[in-house]
Amino acid sequence: MIITLILAGVLVVAGILFARHLENQKEQQILNSIALELDTSKLTVEAGSTFNPMDAILQCDGDVQIEGTIDTGTAGTQHITYIVSKPISQKKTVSKEFPAEVTVVDTAVPEILLAEEIVLINKDDAYDLNSNITSVTDGRDGTLPNAETLEPGTYTVSVEPDLATGGDHLVTVTAMTASGNTSEASYHLVINEAAASENPYRIRINRLLNCVTVYAMDETHAYTVPVRAMVCSTGAATPVGTFHTFNRSTWRALFGGVYGQYATDIVGDILFHSVPYYSMNKNDLEYQEYNKLGTAASMGCIRMAVNDVLWVFNNCPIGTEVEIYDDPDSPGPLGKPEPIQIDEESDIRGWDPTDPDPANPWNS
Repeated sequence: MIITLILAGVLVVAGILFARHLENQKEQQILNSIALELDTSKLTVEAGSTFNPMDAILQCDGDVQIEGTIDTGTAGTQHITYIVSKPISQKKTVSKEFPAEVTVVDTAVPEILLAEEIVLINKDDAYDLNSNITSVTDGRDGTLPNAETLEPGTYTVSVEPDLATGGDHLVTVTAMTASGNTSEASYHLVINEAAASENPYRIRINRLLNCVTVYAMDETHAYTVPVRAMVCSTGAATPVGTFHTFNRSTWRALFGGVYGQYATDIVGDILFHSVPYYSMNKNDLEYQEYNKLGTAASMGCIRMAVNDVLWVFNNCPIGTEVEIYDDPDSPGPLGKPEPIQIDEESDIRGWDPTDPDPANPWNS
């Protein structure tokens, strides 16, 4: 009887030990099956950027947790651990650790945005070199301030040759991040030798009747001789008053994601420009807007046909006086020209019929 009990006890212990062996064997097999494949290129991150360690996982057999955090504000090598787990039963899991190195680098340079590539002024005009700079920013440092001497976290503006002379001057903007990374951008400041008082024309715009009249000087140097009348489109934001042109560009981005040709600045955001184009392509005209010339159709700028706005661009120097007024009775001494209408079914409706470009199919 005693021997039987001893044998039964031995068998029970042996069964328990064997079950534990099988469980351990299963646990080891599952542990060996746990794998993690990482895209190591994603473990190099730019300082100041957002980093998610999960984005670096290419393939994983199990549930993942991350031990440790990465401070992307500090350049250098940092460490995290991927912990991958798999269940071996309803109540038990096994885990495997995968250490990883994350390298934070600081290579970003400041972003310099300029309003225009070419700025035209008269020699007697006061001009702030910073006025053509839209923004100077860095992803980590934010907006960088202007400084006389370039230091980390600032930008400077230099110009050559001396602004006392006319001609083409290269203005260079140099910016440096707090960590010392630099970038440059340049624009041309073209100074007209003629003083503003020597401008050959004066422009008057009848806002109510959407007509532009250009006046030349008489023998007393007063602008009394009407020489050209042009149809236009004004808008609700077109101001009344007397202004002087101060900048221009062959293409200009306009409100609403469209573009205008031969823009000349009058005051604030109010410009002379062509009827808008969907893109900076001469065959991409908003032809339906073109057919509104002669009526109030703009946001506030002075829209004109290309040949008219190009005439202003080429013949009226920066500093030309522009008067915007209201007269419901007379468009001007030369009358109001009849606007051209584009056939909206035409295959070449995307071109301004007055554009002198040799590629314009209306000219063939």
